[in-house]
Amino acid sequence: MVKKAVGLFAISLVTLITSLDSSIVNIAAPIMANDLAVSTSMIEWVISIYLMVITSLIMFFGHLGDVIGKVKVFQLGTVIFTIGSLFAGIKLGFSALLISRGVQAIGAAMTMSNNFGITTEIFSKKKRGLALSILTTFFALGSIIGPSLGGFILNVSSWSYLFWINVPIGILSFLIGLITLPHKTQQSSKERLDIIGVMIFTFLICLSFYSLMRIQTHGISNINFAVSLVTVIVLIRVFVYREKTVSSPMLNLGIFKNADFSMGVIAAMLSFIVGFTSSVMMPYYLINARHLNTSFAGILLIIIPVTLAIVGPVGGILADKYGGEKISAIGLLSLIIAQIMIISFKLTTPFWYFVVMSLLYGIGMGLFQAPNNTVIMTAVDKKFLGVAGSVNSFARNLGMELGASLATVTLYGVMSWKAGKKISDYPVNDNQLFMIGFKAAFVLALVAAIIAETITITRYMKHNLQKNKK
Repeated sequence: MVKKAVGLFAISLVTLITSLDSSIVNIAAPIMANDLAVSTSMIEWVISIYLMVITSLIMFFGHLGDVIGKVKVFQLGTVIFTIGSLFAGIKLGFSALLISRGVQAIGAAMTMSNNFGITTEIFSKKKRGLALSILTTFFALGSIIGPSLGGFILNVSSWSYLFWINVPIGILSFLIGLITLPHKTQQSSKERLDIIGVMIFTFLICLSFYSLMRIQTHGISNINFAVSLVTVIVLIRVFVYREKTVSSPMLNLGIFKNADFSMGVIAAMLSFIVGFTSSVMMPYYLINARHLNTSFAGILLIIIPVTLAIVGPVGGILADKYGGEKISAIGLLSLIIAQIMIISFKLTTPFWYFVVMSLLYGIGMGLFQAPNNTVIMTAVDKKFLGVAGSVNSFARNLGMELGASLATVTLYGVMSWKAGKKISDYPVNDNQLFMIGFKAAFVLALVAAIIAETITITRYMKHNLQKNKK
């Protein structure tokens, strides 16, 4: 059992640093743009290319893990991510940085697509909830704590260390994994890798990300966005047809016939839309609208990840004892209350009210994420664990990107509508205008949370009905 626990620690460390790199660079964007002599719009690609490559390749590597071995793909991914991190910190120019970020993302996709599958395999059903809760907590922590940790690093050193911090952790995790993770020889598989499907899906995801970026800068009325949207819809149909007809698909669509799995994945995506709405909006509220210094704002923003870190493992224990559906529903209820509190924010809202909201937010995320992941990963057959884990990770990454994009579009769209002119930056002399857009973004987040709760309660009622019939 000790060996399994240490192996989980190694997997969790890799999960932490790969999710951390989705947000840690954000705070350094202006400094990096100046150092590399590029515009702030160009430096955004350093952030976007990481999520884009991960999301486009994550399901392929999940399928690859099912074919040749999850641990093998995970360990190789750890090495690739660590090498990418090393070169990303060496200031060789903007192009070299983009290539290094792409290498990082390939390694991250290899680990993210197999971490949940490995954990599900090595732990028994009685211990699985707690194990998955720890892994989920590390992922969520990495996603949320990035800006705070990035700010601390920039205060004491250069932006190179935003990447180099991964190197010793990656090496340590790889070495621990060599000793503790099960390196069984994969039985020969007759399945072939669906390279055409990978190419279609990669192009589909890249075009979707491009369209989301165009919305943020040009709005939905832009003709390029309309053309991109039509192309994305066509590619989705082509991809679905391909996966239904090919003998060894990259994504076995039959997995979605499992209602517990499908409902859990959708709820997970919606929860990350909610989470990243907060990540994007709250710094604006505290620093720009409330005029707090960055140190005090950082203290307030750290409440959610700290609460999540404490509550996350508890959520896993409760899920093992009372069932993942019930605990997930309680968590989402707490998250819904937090959204309602945010919508009531004013420029003079007392800070104790903000703290209470943050505690409810962290409790909600902690009680939902781990139990929901337990339900997702235990709902599928063992042979589909790789693809199930990759779909789960894909949903989270898509939720993060959608949350950031929808929050930004809603904020500036509502402010532009209210002001009667196009607004693409913070309205410095009109905090009340910002608050209108801010609240609109969280109304959207509230809707996402309510839909996730409805899905989760429906799943819980279905299970109870099945138990009563027995």
